[in-house]
Amino acid sequence: MKSQISTGQDKMEDIQQSLDLIELKLDAEITAKQKTIDHQELEIQRLHKLAEEKNTLILKLNEKIAECTYKNEGNRQLINKLLNDIARSQQDIEWYKRTYERRSLAGVIKERLKYFFSR
Repeated sequence: MKSQISTGQDKMEDIQQSLDLIELKLDAEITAKQKTIDHQELEIQRLHKLAEEKNTLILKLNEKIAECTYKNEGNRQLINKLLNDIARSQQDIEWYKRTYERRSLAGVIKERLKYFFSR
């Protein structure tokens, strides 16, 4: 009977050692998984911060694009006005050329005599 008790105690000790070993392995696995979770949480926080910075940058760039578009429209209108002014000036120059450079000598003399007698 004593040998059965000692055999039972040996089995209990073996079972206890096995349970202790399992507990150690589980603790080690839990610790490793917790470290992984902590690392992933830090990475998520970093990525969220990075995403916020990018969103802020996108908003600023969109504002700059809108401002540039507004300025470009103003510049386009100014350029069109200047082109119209140039076209009118060219028409005036052509009129002066036709009037003063291409007129016949008799017409020039006649105009000068009219001007001279009207004074």
